[in-house]
Amino acid sequence: MNAATGIADRIASQGPVGALTAAIDAASPLGAVDGWSPTLVSTVRLMLSSKAEIVLFWGPDFCALYNEAYVPTIGDKHPHVLGLPGREGWTELWDDLEPLLRSVRDGGETVHARDRPFYIERDAGRGEDVFFDISYSPVFEADGSIGGVLCIVSETTKRVLAERQMAAERNRLWALARDPFLIADVSGVWLAASPAWTDILGWSQEELVGRTSEWMEHPDDVSSTRQEIDDLAEGRPTWRFENRFRTKAGDYRTFSWTAVPEGDHIYCVARDVTEHRAEARARTEAEAALRQAQKMETLGQLTGGVAHDFNNLLQVVTGNLELLQRTLPADQPRLKRAADNAMAGAERAAILTQRLLAFSRRQPLIPQAMDPNRLIAGMSDLFQRTLGETIEVHTTPLDGAWTIEVDHNQMENALLNLAINARDAMPDGGRLDIEIDNLQVDAARMTSEGDIAPGQYVLISVTDSGEGMDADTLTHAVEPFFTTKDVGRGTGLGLSMVYGFIKQSGGHLQVYSEPGQGTCVKLYLPRHHGLLPVADPTETLPPQTVGGTETILLCEDDDNVRAYSASVLRDLGYRVLEAGDAAEALAAIDGASEPIDLLFTDVVLPGGMSGADLAREVHTRHPALRILFTTGYARNAIIHHGRLDPGVELLTKPFTYADLAAKVRAMLDDQSSQSRQPA
Repeated sequence: MNAATGIADRIASQGPVGALTAAIDAASPLGAVDGWSPTLVSTVRLMLSSKAEIVLFWGPDFCALYNEAYVPTIGDKHPHVLGLPGREGWTELWDDLEPLLRSVRDGGETVHARDRPFYIERDAGRGEDVFFDISYSPVFEADGSIGGVLCIVSETTKRVLAERQMAAERNRLWALARDPFLIADVSGVWLAASPAWTDILGWSQEELVGRTSEWMEHPDDVSSTRQEIDDLAEGRPTWRFENRFRTKAGDYRTFSWTAVPEGDHIYCVARDVTEHRAEARARTEAEAALRQAQKMETLGQLTGGVAHDFNNLLQVVTGNLELLQRTLPADQPRLKRAADNAMAGAERAAILTQRLLAFSRRQPLIPQAMDPNRLIAGMSDLFQRTLGETIEVHTTPLDGAWTIEVDHNQMENALLNLAINARDAMPDGGRLDIEIDNLQVDAARMTSEGDIAPGQYVLISVTDSGEGMDADTLTHAVEPFFTTKDVGRGTGLGLSMVYGFIKQSGGHLQVYSEPGQGTCVKLYLPRHHGLLPVADPTETLPPQTVGGTETILLCEDDDNVRAYSASVLRDLGYRVLEAGDAAEALAAIDGASEPIDLLFTDVVLPGGMSGADLAREVHTRHPALRILFTTGYARNAIIHHGRLDPGVELLTKPFTYADLAAKVRAMLDDQSSQSRQPA
């Protein structure tokens, strides 16, 4: 009796479940603890001291005994199932559990299983599917018989469900991912292909799986792809390998691969980089175009600066030559011829300088609204005279052609330059076509039309049947001083001048050419939304060399230019006050003994004040004083977006005696007319 009491006490001392176990009595098929076999007692004590989840099914009825670690596994079945037959405590899964226990007890073999599924009701009768890692082992009595089954378990429900969720997510990713996935064997045979392959290539699963990809590889990629598969078969992973697959439509898509070998399989993910590679090529081309534009801009700044200084020199040369021509006696033909030859050379230099300014987009423009049909029609005779009888000129007007707004003289010069280029490309004669069209450029059409901005344009196409240009020549066609003509036959500024003028006018120029197929130059000019002037802009009167007696303030920093301008104005009868910079001009105005009628000033002046700054200061002091600017090239001070600021009057250098006389007289007369208007 004392020994039995000692056994119960020892079991009871092993925690709460031990105390409950020690209290089992005759109500259980196991009976009281004092009647248990030594094997059962020692097994129970070992189980109660273990931290593993253990349940012991003992005897013919598989009565359940378990430890503290096992309690959460059975939930609210505890504690009333302790010591009861398994069929009573595990009713809902007994049909599954009993055969397992019998196989161990009857066969004497241990049963192991991972993630073994069970159905159990352990939370107020709520059933759930659970998973366990199990190890069921027989427990032998002293006589060699099997008294029960010791079950060491570990619930894996959370892990199994998480893994299943991850697998489901992987399957969704496999099915939905835009990047295609692939499983192949080490010889490259496709075993499984995600749906993205069909979406991208158009081939069905049946057409893709079961063979290598060689049948759809780009011929240039077959060798490198095979080498990559061989490397994978030898255990070397692949990173960012690229090849091309043919689609069902016949074009090729470029893929970047990441692949790793594992056992007899190769696991791959590819990325369709076709558009990315196209964008990279486009970006490279755009960067090259930007570098070209920057080079052209640098050249433009250089040529603009050179042209400015050169125009000042030409003003001195041509102006004094003109004065010389006007004063040479008629009986000096040799001197007159020399002066004429010198003037012809200077005028050619002036034209060259004007082309430099046009290329650099620094020429002062006076845009006017005009009908492109009337413009082309008005030049027909000029084209024919310039090109000669061996070239047929065909012009195609357009009914309803939109209005354009450009500098009329410079537009004529641009078209004439294109015609001369065409003539030189057709030494044996040919045909020149000039066509007009209305064009709407939208975002979808920008690619085909180049870098032209969306909008409405009048398109003037000048097409010849000449020799044409190869691709390399075409890339340099609009660069200044680049020419395919023989030495002495061209300056290389014709097309660059046209390009600069069209760009300065807000338009766009494209050149299409192939050797032996001729050249087409397309001029895109923005549509002008406005009315045409009543007077035809082509109708101009010859300049009048009429002088006067008014007072003119001349502000020019170049001594020689100032001396020439002052000489002409005085010769015309005007009273002239001279200044070398803005400060001197303001002092002259403040100290004048009689009113000044006109300020004639250069735009570029030393001393920190430009001609525009001088004009603003003069207007604050003498609002009615008329101001005439002169410059060697367009300055932001008075010209913006390729056109003179409103109300600005400009005389560009080099100007002639007659140009200066006419402009000054016109401004003074206009001032007099305005002063006579009734208030």
